[in-house]
Amino acid sequence: MAGALVAAALAVPVAAAVTTITAAPTLVPQAAAGPVEDALTGLVGDLDPTGELGPYVTEALNGINGPIGAPGPPAAVDTPVTCRPTPAHPRPVILVHGTFDNGPNTVPRLGEPLRRQGFCVIAPTLGAYAGNPARGGLDSIVGASGPQLAGVIDHVRAVTGAAQVDLVGYSQGASIAGYTTKVLRPGAVGRVVSVGGYWGADNSGLIPHQLPPGLAGAALWAANLRGLAELSPGSPMLTAWYGLDRTPFLPGVAYTLIATGGDHLLPPQRSFVPGPGVGWRVPEQACGGGPTSHGGMALDPRTHSMVARALGGAGAC
Repeated sequence: MAGALVAAALAVPVAAAVTTITAAPTLVPQAAAGPVEDALTGLVGDLDPTGELGPYVTEALNGINGPIGAPGPPAAVDTPVTCRPTPAHPRPVILVHGTFDNGPNTVPRLGEPLRRQGFCVIAPTLGAYAGNPARGGLDSIVGASGPQLAGVIDHVRAVTGAAQVDLVGYSQGASIAGYTTKVLRPGAVGRVVSVGGYWGADNSGLIPHQLPPGLAGAALWAANLRGLAELSPGSPMLTAWYGLDRTPFLPGVAYTLIATGGDHLLPPQRSFVPGPGVGWRVPEQACGGGPTSHGGMALDPRTHSMVARALGGAGAC
């Protein structure tokens, strides 16, 4: 659920719309809450027929993420490093959470299975606003979450003495991890593991036909879901991430992308992007059993096994 509105962000195929919003977020002031609500309702209705996203949209429109179009400054990032890497696992692992989530909530789901194998795991909260510092994954990837993760990488390397770190990103967190690895800290990351993440594939087929795409992007930005608005195909963030080589991947980094067929937001056909040396993993295919949901991936022992194995640990499948 933490990454569920990522799919809504993908519904904005016009880069110019996101560019305009990024440059002038006050274009959608609080007085425009009616069109914003209509746009978000249209997105959620088409993308989430089960109605699970309704409470998150209602909370956003009621100001839990800050006043419409004016969320306030970003929250400070607190990154205690209470562990040290070992010869068996020489790179610290930084968990990058999804939308509406935070670092402490991510540890029991994705961190503890790694800690039990002896990994040094750090889980910051990124992209939160100062008015609600426990709810991350909301602010701009370019303006907040990406630079914050870059700072965390620098801090962890300085404290632990590690030459590189590894990143595990869930949902929107995978995009933040990928962008930071390639654009902001090339050479500082050894491995990136994506769990139900978005890597810039063309998901324009998710656009509700009756909803103007520019309004969809404006609604996401105005509801203070800036990182999600930046994940629209062709957005300036994705353009910078893909760069002149037109790929989200950085040579020399090992990437593992994990997705399940039961994820109606980012199943394998939408999550997987080809690249040299990039591994694709589908839990139900590799380990047996049935598919799970987007939110269920982070709790699935099969996912835990795949993440650990991708990081050089023990994994049964």
